[in-house]
Amino acid sequence: MILNGRRLLAGAEPFVLPGGSGVGVVLVHGFTGSPFEVRSIGDALAATDIGSEGVLLSGHGTHPDDMVGVPYTDWIADLDAAVDRVLGRYQRVVIVGLSMGGTLTLNLGARRAHDRRVAGLVSIGAPLVLDDWRLGVAGPLSRVIKWQAWGRPDIKDKTQWDGHVSYRRLRTRTIPQLLGLMRDTTKRLPQVCQPLRIIQSREDHVVPPRNADLIRQGVSSRDVAVIMLDNCYHVSTLDFDAAVLNAAIVRFVQSLLTPD
Repeated sequence: MILNGRRLLAGAEPFVLPGGSGVGVVLVHGFTGSPFEVRSIGDALAATDIGSEGVLLSGHGTHPDDMVGVPYTDWIADLDAAVDRVLGRYQRVVIVGLSMGGTLTLNLGARRAHDRRVAGLVSIGAPLVLDDWRLGVAGPLSRVIKWQAWGRPDIKDKTQWDGHVSYRRLRTRTIPQLLGLMRDTTKRLPQVCQPLRIIQSREDHVVPPRNADLIRQGVSSRDVAVIMLDNCYHVSTLDFDAAVLNAAIVRFVQSLLTPD
């Protein structure tokens, strides 16, 4: 598959899985990731006849250079368009996002707070704050250091490392867009009012686990719960606790099948 003149990475393809319920799910990956990261959630939902769409965000799935010049508002627009597509097939929608995808989920949930068709939200390891001191000088630093390697994926299950479909390095010029999204989402957090599940690994080496409490304390949702995972790292959807995570999401979506 060719996207914007480049060949898509194998496994990075967006996907649509059909379902027969009145609720569809939008699944969104993380920063430098791909829909591969959330495909297992879609498969778990499909097994219970719940349809989903896995979104490929702008600049992702091809080459790290393609992220340069993409503002975070484009990622919000990508997710918003996917929500509208799913609402064209289902009466209501649940948005589920991993890592930066979780931050996007909260951001769009706030922007669509008055849209009753948005039935619920799930954030998985979503960052509002990060602890790396270098992020405070990310703008100037990016003019000196052009590339940053990710190193090993933050996945406890080493058998998943080689199969993780994502960029292995990133252009440092793209980091300020992630930080801008985090700041914008933090400001909008009180507008989030939908039923919400916050999923967070206790051993996350990328996103400090305290983000789960920051989200819970910041939203206005009355139906909100934090689910802590004990046997995984940051990319929990591909890790030892993936089955636990998938089951929690399936239960949550099933609880929303009947409108209030």
